[in-house]
Amino acid sequence: MNSKLLSFLEEIKAQGNMSKAAQALFVTQPYISRVIKNAEINFGVKLIDRSSHPIQLTYAGDRLLAYLQEENRLRSNLDREMTHLSQFKYGHLTIASNEVVTNDLYKPILVRFYNKYPNIHAQITRMTSRDAEKRLLSGTLDFFVGHALQSHKVDYQPAARLPLVLIIPKTSKLFIPGQLYSKYEDLDLTKLSGESFIGTPQEDNYQRLVNSYYNDVGITPEYSIEVPDLHLASDLAIEHVGAIVTPEPFAGEERLTDEQKAGINIVKIPTDVLTANFGISYIKNKQTSEPVTDLLEIITEYVDEYTPKR
Repeated sequence: MNSKLLSFLEEIKAQGNMSKAAQALFVTQPYISRVIKNAEINFGVKLIDRSSHPIQLTYAGDRLLAYLQEENRLRSNLDREMTHLSQFKYGHLTIASNEVVTNDLYKPILVRFYNKYPNIHAQITRMTSRDAEKRLLSGTLDFFVGHALQSHKVDYQPAARLPLVLIIPKTSKLFIPGQLYSKYEDLDLTKLSGESFIGTPQEDNYQRLVNSYYNDVGITPEYSIEVPDLHLASDLAIEHVGAIVTPEPFAGEERLTDEQKAGINIVKIPTDVLTANFGISYIKNKQTSEPVTDLLEIITEYVDEYTPKR
């Protein structure tokens, strides 16, 4: 129960919303509410301030979270030391990524890893780079696949530079009918200012990168919708809801129907102008072992294969 309570409190604090926390953890909101309520009854204190918007942990909730994180860190250290005494150093791996990494990339990585290490338990999740940094430092996360993190305590191994594209819907002034691909150098991107754009959470490093690009090229976007998932955001753009800058594999021609192709232009952004650089982050003092080293090599190899070459 403590591990569930820890995950729930961490996600509620990060998201400020019970529904978003449930979505991120792939559980139902009533289940999270029930676990939190039982803990409040057990400890005799309120853990969540439900009257605030966004919701926040109470002081008691923050203190409990800190104790649970420390308990989890100690337990993780114990687990790793014990498994080290029997064949390998890591019996459990927790891996997170941001939305730039797709399920198509994870599948071959996990298949190859588990063919070699069938007895290692792994937990795969998604989170923002900001949350990943906190969890790496607290010991509740082993690896983060995404943008480089800021902490000097975290090692970063670059894996790929992912090319990006701009999706322009048929509602835009820049839309050219009957043409799926438009040339970047032929467009006056400033004309997109004030038009409908689709965004992801503003605190995520990817969205910050894209916002900086918009500013550099003179675009003032009007975010008509913000969604927590870059895959969903890209699908909405493909359905002509708004414009977006997204990784090139998310707008691959093979994914599009004829109707979708007729309603968008895809603009390949030059890689010397903008790319989504990402790699693997982990704590510097984490001892290496054969499974961990192999996992790093497998991720790097498949990311390189997955990344479109221009």
